[in-house]
Amino acid sequence: MAKILISDRSHPLAEELASLLREAGHEVTVFPKEPASREEVKALVKTAGTPDLLLLTEYSSLREPLAGGDADRIAREVEEKLGAAFLLAKHFGAKMAETGKGGILILGSLAADKPTGSIPAYAMIQGALQMMMKELSLYFGNYGVRANMLKLAPSEKEDAVFDSDLIRAYYDVETKAPVKGRVTARDAFGAVEYFLSDGARLVNGADLRIDGGLLSYYFDRAYDPIREEEL
Repeated sequence: MAKILISDRSHPLAEELASLLREAGHEVTVFPKEPASREEVKALVKTAGTPDLLLLTEYSSLREPLAGGDADRIAREVEEKLGAAFLLAKHFGAKMAETGKGGILILGSLAADKPTGSIPAYAMIQGALQMMMKELSLYFGNYGVRANMLKLAPSEKEDAVFDSDLIRAYYDVETKAPVKGRVTARDAFGAVEYFLSDGARLVNGADLRIDGGLLSYYFDRAYDPIREEEL
C-alpha cells in the first residue's frame, strides 16, 4: 500500500483516479484546492505527512486565445499553476528526500508536445511542467526520489475544452489515433501503479505517452485495413 497525495481536484480524471487507487488498497488524499503560497504548502506538509507519491494534477481549462485574448489573464494562469506545482514538488520532495525514497509524478498532457489551438495557457503549463519534471529528477534523484510525467491524450471529459477551429488534431480521437480508443482514468491508474512498482525503481526523468499514437498522427482519416496476402 502506498500513501498518495493528489494536488488538484479540478483535473477531470482526479476523483475517478483517486477511487481506483483506493480500491487497489492505497491511501489517497486529494487536496481540495491548490496552495497559493509557501505558507499554505508548509501547512499541507505538516498535516498530510510524507507521501510515497506526490501526484501533480495541475489543470487549466482557460479558453483564452492568443489572438485578441487577454495576455495578462493567460500569464496569471500560467504563473499560478506552475507556482503551485513547483512549491508542492519542492517541499514534499524535500520530505521524501529525508526518507531516501518516494516519487513525484505529473499527470500531464500530450499538449506538452502538441499545441492545442484553443487553450494556449494549458499547453504552456504542460510544456513547463515537463521541464520542471526533468529538473526535479536531476536534483531529487540524488536523494532517492524519482520524478516522471504522464502525457495523456484528451479524455471524453475534455472534448469541450479542446474544441478548436484552428487545430483539428483533437477531433475524432477515437478513430484517428492508430490504436483506437479514448484515454480514461483506468489508463492513468495502470501507469501510476507501474511507477509505484519495483519494476520502475530506475525510471527517473522519463515521460510516458498514453495517447494511442495520436502524437504521430498526420491524417484526417484512419488507414484502410491491411491484409498480409496483399503485401
